[in-house]
Amino acid sequence: MKIIQNLSKGLKQQGIFLCLLFLSTGIIAAEKIQDEWNDVSRIVAIGDIHGDYDNYVDVLREAGLINRRGNWTGKETHMVQVGDIPDRGPDTARIIAHLQKLEKQASRDGGMVHVLIGNHEFMNVIGDLRYVHPGEYEALTSRNSSRIRDGYYQQVVQAVNAQNEARIEAEEEPIIIDDAFKTQWYEKFPLGYVEHRLSWQPGGEFNDWVSTHNSIIRINGTLFMHAGLGPELLDLSIQEINDKIRSEILGDIHFDNNLGEDETGPLWYRGLAMNSQSDEAPHLANLLDTYKVETVVVGHTPNLGIITPRFGGQVVITDTGISTYYGSYKASMLIADGKLFAFQEGEYIPLPANDEGMIPYFQTQLNLTPENQRLKAHLENLLNPVVEEVPDEVSTEAIAD
Repeated sequence: MKIIQNLSKGLKQQGIFLCLLFLSTGIIAAEKIQDEWNDVSRIVAIGDIHGDYDNYVDVLREAGLINRRGNWTGKETHMVQVGDIPDRGPDTARIIAHLQKLEKQASRDGGMVHVLIGNHEFMNVIGDLRYVHPGEYEALTSRNSSRIRDGYYQQVVQAVNAQNEARIEAEEEPIIIDDAFKTQWYEKFPLGYVEHRLSWQPGGEFNDWVSTHNSIIRINGTLFMHAGLGPELLDLSIQEINDKIRSEILGDIHFDNNLGEDETGPLWYRGLAMNSQSDEAPHLANLLDTYKVETVVVGHTPNLGIITPRFGGQVVITDTGISTYYGSYKASMLIADGKLFAFQEGEYIPLPANDEGMIPYFQTQLNLTPENQRLKAHLENLLNPVVEEVPDEVSTEAIAD
């Protein structure tokens, strides 16, 4: 199996791995897509889905966005899904098909469905498949899948033979293509794998759809993105960030310096969700001022199993862990006429607008889900904060300074 893994890595570096069959990887110019809206009276935001269709549908239905048949009932609502549709679960293709239907239905009713680009969308595009559920491949199989995979294998063999010629010239051991090699290869690449890669690479069905979306949007006074944005990127406008990531989705990929892989970028940055609030507060203030917003809404970092406010409510984390993989914590966030609510366990809970409201908010949530041990521990930490002891030799005057 290690031989196959090393081969795959080598083929990917040569640009062969993602483009073996029928598509070229010509870069398509990214078009300007709207990323700012004003005067929206009702917004519903939901977090990462990770391949769980049933829980995703439950969240939308409970939020009043769809009926029992899965059709849009949100009228003029703007729904924001903050990214990470694929991986961890088997239902990505089914979820995408449903979202595509809702986009059309919501538009006809005066509403909108905004599906943001997450790090897992980007990972699937570039071939980082560590978290792909086997059901993702199976869902894309057809009566032609065996023939398609056989054709892929033959092109791999041709690529290996070309590599072996170079190896022999360099007096290196060639890769032996025998029955064991073939068996290992077929074990590693199941039926549906090729269809999956073709769907996600430039020119493929999923890629075409994802590339019509944004990584950051601004609605009224709220900034929505998948993960966050580090201090290094605040000199970029919303449009510049969206255009850059969109161009990478469409094929403008480099071996380094891709914004879609940048740990400080909107698909990966965890500082707003994980850094200490005292350390991160200056950056958050700059971010809010730069983009002229009052609130930042993100996903990406599942934590307490609830809609989680930080920084006195200026940051809201919507990744509750909707998917079965993360515990099926089904919730959504509502912004109605400028007021923010968490919707969970059938209850609308006002989100705190300052630090004083944090403890009552978390206590209300715990009353609804008393079995949530992570939330219970978090509330206990808020009620009984750990105070660092000051060494005897340090004076109070020095602390004040």
